[in-house]
Formats: sequence, C-alpha cells, structure tokens
Amino acid sequence: MKIVAVLETSIAAGGGFNQGVSAILQMARICKDRFEFAVLATCPGSAVYLAQLGIDSLAAKISLRDTLLIQGAQSPAWRTFQRRARYIGPFERRLLKMGCDLVYFVSPSLLPAALQRLNYITTVWDLCHRDFPEFPEVRSYGEIPARERMLQTVLAAAYAVVGDSDQLAERIGTLYGIDRHRIIPMPFSPAPQMATETRDDPSHVLRKYSLNPGYFFYPAQFWAHKNHDRILQAAAILQQRGVEIHVAFAGGDAGELSRLRKRVKNLHLDERVRFLGFVPNDEMRSLFEGCRAVIMPTYFGPTNIPPLEAWCARRPLIYSMHLQEQVGDAAILIDPDDAESLADGMRRCLDDKVAESMVDLGCRRLEQIDAARSRAENLLADSLERFSLRMQTWA
Repeated sequence: MKIVAVLETSIAAGGGFNQGVSAILQMARICKDRFEFAVLATCPGSAVYLAQLGIDSLAAKISLRDTLLIQGAQSPAWRTFQRRARYIGPFERRLLKMGCDLVYFVSPSLLPAALQRLNYITTVWDLCHRDFPEFPEVRSYGEIPARERMLQTVLAAAYAVVGDSDQLAERIGTLYGIDRHRIIPMPFSPAPQMATETRDDPSHVLRKYSLNPGYFFYPAQFWAHKNHDRILQAAAILQQRGVEIHVAFAGGDAGELSRLRKRVKNLHLDERVRFLGFVPNDEMRSLFEGCRAVIMPTYFGPTNIPPLEAWCARRPLIYSMHLQEQVGDAAILIDPDDAESLADGMRRCLDDKVAESMVDLGCRRLEQIDAARSRAENLLADSLERFSLRMQTWA
C-alpha cells in the first residue's frame, strides 16, 4: 500500500506549517517498513525545508479543473452528471499515476472534495468558528459558511479524521455525525526544530533582535483571537506599578499589527515591547530559551503548539484558563478577558521559585502528552493496517 501526504501550507503560515510538517514526519515513521510513503507539496519552498529534515517531496499544483470539481461537490446536478461522466481531475490522476492508495491531508482542506476514487484521511485542527464566531478572522466575508462547507463536504467520506484531542474528537462526532471510532485524537507536536536543544549559543539570535534575556515571549501571528492586545494592557498595568518587564512578539501580520503598534505608543510601551516579525524556524528555539516565560492568552483551542514548545525549552507557561484541559496544572492560568489577571500571572512568573515549579510541572505534562501521542500513533497504524486489508478486496 502507498500513502501520499499532501502539504498545502507555506512556511509563512507559522504554526500551521510546522504542524503539517510534524504530521508528515510522524506518518513517515509509522509507514517505515510497513507501507510506501510519499509527499506532495503545493507551496513553493516547502520542498527545501522538508529536504532539510530528510523528507523528499514532489511539487504539486491545483488546477482550475480540480477547483471546479471541488465546487461541483455541492451541486446535486453535477453529482448526477459525474456518476455518468466519471471524470478524474489532474490532481487525482497524478496521485493514481504515483500508485497512491490512500491520501493524507495534513491540514484542514477542501481539496479532498476533488477526489473521485481515492480514499483519504483528513485533518481538523479546531472548531473555533463555532466556539468564537465573533472574531473577525472567522466572522468576516463568509468565513464561517466556508468552514462549514469544508467540514460537511469532506468529513463524511473520510476513511479517518485526525483531530488534536479527545475533546475535539467528541465535538466533531456530535456536530457532524462522524462515528467516534473513525476520529483519531492525535496531540499536536512541537515544531521539529524545538525537539533538541540548540547547539549554538542563543545569545547571537537575541542580539540580532536587540533582546536581552528575561522577556515574556509570544510566538503567534497577529490575529485578533491571539489576544496580543491584552498583553499590552497587562504590561501597562505592571509599568504603572513599577514592575519592569519586556515583551517580544514573533509572527507574521494577519491584519492586527498596525493597530497594535499604535496601541504600544498610546500606552507608552515603546521601550517595553519588541515586534520581531516572521522568525525563521532555526532561530525559534533560541528565542524560547532566552525568555522568562511563554505567554499565550489566546481564545482559540482546544489545544495549541506553543505550550509544548515552552516545556521543550524548559520555560514556564502563562495560558488561558478555558484551555486548561491541554495543560492541566502545568501553566499559570489567566482569564484572557481580564488584563489584571494576566498582569498578575506575569508578575508571579518573576518569582524564581514559581517559575522553577512551573517548569517541572511542564516537563511532566509534556511526558504525559508524548505518551498520549504514542497511543494515538498506534491507533493510526492499526487503522492503516485495516485499510490495507480491506483494499485487497478491490485493488
């Protein structure tokens, strides 16, 4: 049996790209000595990064014909026509030519709707358009109907669905009528470059960004739901109380950066806040290691990658309390709606004993999540074996 993973995100996507790469590395391990495995990447530049990790990949383009097949998936008239015409699009023809038996979409995607014959595994990262529909990134310009269309189109036909947690798996089953046994709760993984300690002195990276050790670090693109604004409010509160702190934000602009820069000036935080922009993957570990704590007052979940990376770098974590299921007792939990709560959490992290205790708890929690991921990988491997056996009846 041959499995082909499809990577559709670019490196500029940050955490989404890293999670897709981690899923590819994971599937490569599962397939070793069991199944053939290959990777298609639709974004230029992805192949270079994958090659650095020892993964060969082929470039792929999504044609207009594939797009029309996706659009037609919602049309009863087209479905009736297609049952007679049996048209296969260029993307699927390429997969078939490669000898593909099962397609693995490592990020949420509508592209599975272009497949007419091949089975697939799809991925769901969150259902935050239902949890927090008020945020502009999911509310504006038809994003909620687009996400619902994607989920309703691709989930029912998927051989398996990979989610990030038991909590998400239960919600997928409840909201979209997917049998629970077909949903594999696979915990997120830290980005590959976070897996091992940096060999070089991280100070040269800090000098590049004009940082001194001990800042609060938030690696997140500038979406509204990431809640950078509350960090600025908390920093202003601490400044008024004479508590000296610095904050570093790393991530690309998703629409909020200009407003946040103005907010920094209005709160007189120019000397306290650094906007680092998009940071290359090979520099991220140094930025984690140089910080006092990782701070993440995000609204979206139920899980996120930076908590895992904070623990990998042995740094304490400040996290939104409604996402406690991911972190247990291994984070200082704050109310993301309350700047006072966040300021108090930051102040607590300045206590060395508190910070040391949170690091120890974080390392233990990371071990628990690693064990849960190993169990999920076994479930996924068993599911692939079953598919291989069933495929013999039609191959």
